[in-house]
Amino acid sequence: MSIFLSLAAFALGEAIEHRVTVAHRGADVAATYRARVALDTRTRGAHLPNRPSRQICRWTAAITVERALDGAAASSRPVASDRSLSGTHPGACDTARPAIEAEVARRTPAVRDRLIAAAEADRATLLAELDALRPNG
Repeated sequence: MSIFLSLAAFALGEAIEHRVTVAHRGADVAATYRARVALDTRTRGAHLPNRPSRQICRWTAAITVERALDGAAASSRPVASDRSLSGTHPGACDTARPAIEAEVARRTPAVRDRLIAAAEADRATLLAELDALRPNG
């Protein structure tokens, strides 16, 4: 089961985004980086009648960082991804989903750090793409 979550729903509605401005050929170009999370859950184990449950929910949160140029007609594009947030929760994933979402929300500072690192690593690519958009100045 895959659940698409926006980090904007976490941390009391705070959106996880990072804005940068780069100087390119005498003009400032602004870009917005946003983190999106796709939560993948898998229930393992058996739940038999009249027996204690041996189910466990294994989850992985895939973080995708997308970049959008401010004022550009083009849509955003992914620039980085990370699948390092993961964990387990006892029971079936259907019943554990609120607890898993809360766990991912508690890790928002780690997601923000990954977002900023991806934006810094993307700077050279951003400048190269801006040169490709306006090759003759």
